[in-house]
Amino acid sequence: VIVCGAGIGGATIPELRETGFCIYDLQRMHDEFATTVTSLSNSISDNTGPAVLEVDFFRADDIADLTDDQISEFTLNAVAAALGV
Repeated sequence: VIVCGAGIGGATIPELRETGFCIYDLQRMHDEFATTVTSLSNSISDNTGPAVLEVDFFRADDIADLTDDQISEFTLNAVAAALGV
């Protein structure tokens, strides 16, 4: 779990000026989302698969009116800014 306070993204994401959020890595928290690669000899955990994240925003008035597609894009940008990627 990563807790992100308001202001993540600076001037590039003005909607986060007062909005904070938490990022949950569901692959680590729930077995049903874990990625496992099975080979002939054994099963190993593989972190190269798709990420399964839950992001909860708080004080999110600035993003309340976005469409689902806009929220998806906004969320990916917020997570990238928080993680520095």
